[in-house]
Amino acid sequence: MFGELIRKYLKENGISNRFVAYRTGINEKKLSRLLRGQRMSVDEYAAICYALNVDMNFFYKQKFLETRNVTA
Repeated sequence: MFGELIRKYLKENGISNRFVAYRTGINEKKLSRLLRGQRMSVDEYAAICYALNVDMNFFYKQKFLETRNVTA
């Protein structure tokens, strides 16, 4: 659900999957699957947010705004 938003964030900010994998301890292949739509656990989501230095609500807020066709 949030994988696409995270992928978009990484692309817009020039952050590689390798960097996120290193910071989270999540295998690169697993991370790639998560970002392509595989179900993500709360712990994995929290680790990714921590690695990106964003609040866990950041992508929730983006998803909410996206469903309302509003931009932040």
